[in-house]
Amino acid sequence: MKRIILFALLSLPAFAQQRTSAQLGEDLQKLRVFGSVLHVAAHPDDESTHMLTWFAQQQHWETSYFACTRGDGGQNLIGDEQGVPLGLIRTQELLAARRIDGANQYFSRAFDFGFSKSTEEALVFWDRQLILSDLVWVIRKTRPDIIFTRFPPDARAGHGHHSASAALAIEAYKAAADPTRFPEQLKQGVEVWQAKRLLWNTFRFPGSTGNSTISDSQFKVNIGDYLPFLGQSTGELAAYSRSQHKSQGFGFAVDRGRSTEYFATLGGEAPKEFLWDGVDASWNRVNPNIDALIVPIIKAYNPEKPYESISALISFKKSIQALPKSPWTEKKLNDINAWVVNAAGIYLGATTSQGMVAIGEKLPIKTEFIVRAPIQVENVKISFAGMDSTIKGTVEPYKKYPFNRSITASAPITQPYWIQETKATGHYNVSDQQKIGQAKVDPAYTAKAIFHIQGEEFAIERPVQELIIDPVKGEILQPIAVTPKTVFSLSSNVVLLPKGSKAMKTTNLSITALAALKPGKIEVKSGASVLANITLKDGMKAGEKREWPVSFNEAVVPDGKITSNLQLHINVGSENWIDSLDLQTIEYPHIPTQRYFTPVNLSLLHIDFAKKGNRLGYIKGAGDKVPEALKQMGYEVDFLGEKDLTAANLQKYDVVLTGVRAYNTNDYWENAYPEIMKYIENGGNYVVQYNTASFLGPMKSSMSPYPLLVSRNRITKEEAKPAFLLPSHALLNSPNKISETDFLDWIQERSVYTAETNDPHFEFPLGFTDPNEAENKGNIAVAKYGKGQFIYTGLVFFRELPAGVPGAYRLLANLLAKPSK
Repeated sequence: MKRIILFALLSLPAFAQQRTSAQLGEDLQKLRVFGSVLHVAAHPDDESTHMLTWFAQQQHWETSYFACTRGDGGQNLIGDEQGVPLGLIRTQELLAARRIDGANQYFSRAFDFGFSKSTEEALVFWDRQLILSDLVWVIRKTRPDIIFTRFPPDARAGHGHHSASAALAIEAYKAAADPTRFPEQLKQGVEVWQAKRLLWNTFRFPGSTGNSTISDSQFKVNIGDYLPFLGQSTGELAAYSRSQHKSQGFGFAVDRGRSTEYFATLGGEAPKEFLWDGVDASWNRVNPNIDALIVPIIKAYNPEKPYESISALISFKKSIQALPKSPWTEKKLNDINAWVVNAAGIYLGATTSQGMVAIGEKLPIKTEFIVRAPIQVENVKISFAGMDSTIKGTVEPYKKYPFNRSITASAPITQPYWIQETKATGHYNVSDQQKIGQAKVDPAYTAKAIFHIQGEEFAIERPVQELIIDPVKGEILQPIAVTPKTVFSLSSNVVLLPKGSKAMKTTNLSITALAALKPGKIEVKSGASVLANITLKDGMKAGEKREWPVSFNEAVVPDGKITSNLQLHINVGSENWIDSLDLQTIEYPHIPTQRYFTPVNLSLLHIDFAKKGNRLGYIKGAGDKVPEALKQMGYEVDFLGEKDLTAANLQKYDVVLTGVRAYNTNDYWENAYPEIMKYIENGGNYVVQYNTASFLGPMKSSMSPYPLLVSRNRITKEEAKPAFLLPSHALLNSPNKISETDFLDWIQERSVYTAETNDPHFEFPLGFTDPNEAENKGNIAVAKYGKGQFIYTGLVFFRELPAGVPGAYRLLANLLAKPSK
C-alpha cells in the first residue's frame, strides 16, 4: 500500500506535489551536491529514462532532458490529433514522465515533420543555426558538467531527427563555451559554459539484438539500485516514467533489478572510474567551508517532524547569502526555500469554478492559505491579478485562511507560447529569448504568497485552476483559459465541389458565445468577401452555441483549390470587434485538459472528381479524420464494430475501409478474418490503410487473402515524383485519371509502413523513390480475390485529406471504387 500511495503522489501535477518526509531527507543530501547533467535527443519518448532517474533520484544531480521537438509529426495511438495538437499531448506526457523520474524538461523550437532519413535533411528543414542556438542557450542556462546523447550522429541512429540531435549536441558542446557564438545570449543573463565531457549513451533496441550499438570496450555504469526513501528502484521509476508516453504506445514492464548502461565518449576526456571524473560536484566549487554546515543538519533531521529543521536551514541560508552571488548559490537558495515551504506543510490554493473566462468577463477566484506545522509564519500577503489580501501578525497553524475575490479577465487569450506567432515551415517562431527551451504552457493567472519565517522572507506561486468535484474521481484540478468573446468552427473545413456536378454544398458554421452578446449583426468574411450575414434578434447567452448553414454553388466558385481564413465581424449593441479563432480542447485522463486557439480555415476544392459506389463501411483504428472527408466525397458512411463484420452484413457495402492502425488497435481480427475474406470473394472491395509491424504495435491478425508483409519502409519526401508502374491499371484510371498533378502540395510525407510481398497475386501500380534509395512500390498493393479485391495502402491519406489536397481525394476515390466484374 505504501508504494501505491507514493506512486500516486509522484503522478500528481507538479504544482500539487508535496514532498514526503523521506524525500525531504534526501533533499537535504541534495543540498551538498552541485553536479548537473543534460541529456539530448530528438523526440518525446527518445530519452533514456533509466539514466535520468539514476542521476536525479540516486545521485541527486540537477538532471535535464532536451528534446529537439515536441513530437508533433508522430502517429497517435489514442486519438485523431496530428501536428500541433499531438505536440501538445506529447509535451504533457513528457512533463508527466519528468514528475516521476525527477528530471527537468526543455525543448527547442524545431517542428517534428515526421520520419527523416538523413541528418542533413533534418537540420536544413529545422534551420540548423536556430536550433543549435536553442541548445546552446539551454546549456548556458543549466551549466551541465556532463552532456550525453541518446543517439550517434550517423545512420546507426535510425532516423534523421535522431542523428541530427547528436550532431547538434556535438557542435553545441563547443559552441556554448565560445563567446563568439551566439553572443547576443550573453546579454540575457547567461554566461559561456564548457561541459567536462560529451558522451553517447549507447543502446540496444528491445527485442532486437541486431540493432545493438554497445560494446565491452565502452564505459559501463551499473544502475537499478533500490531507493528506500521512495520504496522503489530506479528501474521501476524509469518504467513508470516511460509508460507516460501513452499516445505512442510506450507502456513498459517494470524493471526491478540491476542493469548496465554503456557510454562512448564524443568530446572531452573519457571517464575512467566514474562518469563525473574530474568534476568536483561538492561545495568546493563555491566555498569549501559550507559543506560542514549542512552535515549536522542532515544528521539531526527527524522525518517525523521535518519542521524542526527549519530553523537550522534558515541559518544555513543566511550563510549562503553572505557568499558572492553566483548561479550555484542562487540554485541552492531556491532549493532551501522550497525545502522550508514543504517542511512547514504550507499550502496555497487558487481555484475557480470556471474552466474558461472570456476577455472582459468576471472570474471568481478563491484562494486558501494553510500552515500545517506548529511553526510561526507571519505577515502573509497573497496577490493575484493586481489584487492583494493580507494576514497580519502570526498565522494560526492548521487554520484555513480563505479569500474570495472576483477579477475582470484582461490577460491575453491563453495560448501555448510556441504557437502564438505564425509557425515557419520547420520550426516555431518565438521572439522572447527567455521562453526558449521552456516546456510548459504559461498559466492564465497565478497566485503568489509572500510570508516570513524567523524574519526571513519566503514566497510560493501557484496557478489559478478550475476546481471540479467529480462524484467518481473526487477533486480534479485543471488549467483555466482566457478566451475571445466568441469562437466559431465549420462542420467541414474542406468543401469538395466536383466540376460539372452543379452541386450546392453546405458547411455548417457554429458560433459559441463565451460572453453574452447583445442583439445585433455578425458578418462572416473571407477576406473582403461576405459569406454570410447573421442577425441576432435576441442576442446570445454566455455559453450558448448556434449553427447556421453556409452554402457554396459549384457554378460560382473558381477552379482549383481556394483556401482562406474566416473572420467574424461582430456588431452588437454599441460594440464591434473581430473574432477569428476556433477553440480546440484536448481531453484525456492521463494529462491536464489542453485548450488552444486556431484560425478558422476553409478550403474549397472545385476540381475534376468522380466516384463509384455510395455506401461505405468504416472500421475505426487508432483515430483519424478520414470519415469527414469521405462524407465530402459523397459516401454514406457507417461505422462498423466487431458484430458488424460478417459476410452477410458486409455484402451491402460497396467498399469497406479500415482506419489507420486498425489491425494494431482492435482485438477481434482472428474471428473477423474469414468473414472479411468471404466478403471480398463475393465481390467486395476491402481497403486497408497503413498499420505498423513492431514490438510497439504488433499486428493482431492476417489482413490479406495472400501473404503480405507490412514493412517499416516509407517515402519521407512529400515531393517525391510518382512512377506509374502500371499506367493502365484501373486504380490509376477509374473513375479519375491520375497524373503527376495529383501529387502536388502533399504534406509531410508520401507513405508510411509500405507493403512487401513476392506473391504473384499482387500488383503494385505506383512507385516512389527517396534520395539515394531504391524505388519503393509498396505504397499500394492490390490483389484480386474471387470476385472482389483487397488493397493495402501506406499512402498517408489521413494527413492529406484534412489538409485539402485535391489529388488525395481523386486517388482515394479510385481505391474505393468497386472493381468491374
